[in-house]
Amino acid sequence: MTKILSFLMIILLTGMMLSGCRGNTQPTESSSTGGTTLPSTQTTPTQTTQSTEGTPAGTATTQSAQILNSIWQTYGENERFAAYGGAIENSVTDAPGDLDMQNTEELTTRYLLPESSLQEVTEGASLVHMMNSNIFTGVVFKLSEDASAEDLAKDWRDAIQGNQWICGMPDRLLLADVDGQHLLMVFASKDILTTFQDKLTGQYPQARILYNEAVVS
Repeated sequence: MTKILSFLMIILLTGMMLSGCRGNTQPTESSSTGGTTLPSTQTTPTQTTQSTEGTPAGTATTQSAQILNSIWQTYGENERFAAYGGAIENSVTDAPGDLDMQNTEELTTRYLLPESSLQEVTEGASLVHMMNSNIFTGVVFKLSEDASAEDLAKDWRDAIQGNQWICGMPDRLLLADVDGQHLLMVFASKDILTTFQDKLTGQYPQARILYNEAVVS
């Protein structure tokens, strides 16, 4: 019986690790076993650790990160979920983090920002569910001076709705103009997105919801 329970637990954990895959290309991380490098089955962020000087490896200094963090800080303990933020190679644990705007592949594959829209954003930050990005992925980009929030939101919305999801997909998509300078995108499960929108409008009453719709692709 003990062996059976152990086997079932291994299956359960394996399913949880694989549950976050999406149709869009994601970067992979390698794990080392006995000197042999093997590809992992799930993209796992390189989490922020404290250096010898006490300086975090990841950062959350942009206005985009501050917007996400101000929303995240309103979550109660029973509302939070395990998450990481920022660039996958230099992430922050359980908090939003800055994105590497030079890593355009990450911006277009993990956050589905259209390649044609890369010049319309100047900085960004993200917060992603640790186990399954389809449960929650949130990102804020600062718009360039000549960019239109409405036009970028439409192009981004079309890219997400046209994405080919392989193993499951999020329930809903939210796009919001936070303050005229920052565009926010979230795809998530229905309940988590509803909670996030309530927090967003509580912190930023002026935010304009441009899209809140089911993901149908």
